[in-house]
Amino acid sequence: MPDRPEEDASTVAEEPRDSPSQPDIGGKVNAIIDAAEAAAEEIGQNARREAREILHEAEQQAAARIEELTREAARTRAEADQYARDMREAADSYGTQHRRSAEEEARRVLGDAEEKANELQAAAQTKAAQIERDVGLRHETLRREARMLEERRHRVLESLRDLAAQLQDALAEPAGKTPHEEVLMDALNVERRR
Repeated sequence: MPDRPEEDASTVAEEPRDSPSQPDIGGKVNAIIDAAEAAAEEIGQNARREAREILHEAEQQAAARIEELTREAARTRAEADQYARDMREAADSYGTQHRRSAEEEARRVLGDAEEKANELQAAAQTKAAQIERDVGLRHETLRREARMLEERRHRVLESLRDLAAQLQDALAEPAGKTPHEEVLMDALNVERRR
């Protein structure tokens, strides 16, 4: 692509109307539009694929974390149950005089262990709910980003179509009294035409 569009525009403007390169401009513009549409579609597909991958990964992480926390709670409960059984056996061995105090201690330890297990299970459920909320938020963010990319693609396509129409209009206008260079420069000057 030339560094100076003025030189390119003047070169195009100086070509006679019957030159074979003018019909090629429409084809080139259409090729540019097709390439932009293909690129925008690829960007959209990539964004959707990445969103699916991130969502899948987040769901896997959430499931793994829930499973880990559930195993930990079950292990703690099993340890507490084992500890309570041990305490009951020790209480029985002390005999009648110590049985009441040993049973009370065992009940307290078991209650604490169950409370702790319940707290761990509640914490696991809270964490799982937080992970699910985070996944939902991330999914919504990705959906918004994909929508913005899609809107951007539409704007780019509209701009390219507008540019193509302007180029076609500029090429279709008769030369009249204005030199070819000025007609093409006026056609390419988007701000002046608006």
